Amino acid sequence: MAKKQKSDSKIRLATAWLGGCSGCHMSFLDLDEKLVDLFAVADLVYSPIADIKEFPHDVDVTLVEGAVANVDHLELAEKIQGTQQDCH
Repeated sequence: MAKKQKSDSKIRLATAWLGGCSGCHMSFLDLDEKLVDLFAVADLVYSPIADIKEFPHDVDVTLVEGAVANVDHLELAEKIQGTQQDCH
């Protein structure tokens, strides 16, 4: 769930790919020109479609694809959960 934002700041958006087929990320990319509108109000701060190695600490919204299938996925899921203000 998103943290309350200042009116002049963008939402810090992350996407994570655990054990899955990458279909959700492909669907995300299929938003095409709507991504321009999304990125007018959000910054992509972590994603497998961007070359960002470490999950940041100050993420507002995380879209998680797939399931925990190994220890690396578990560690990433725990990092994601630890960064969320209100995790559901």
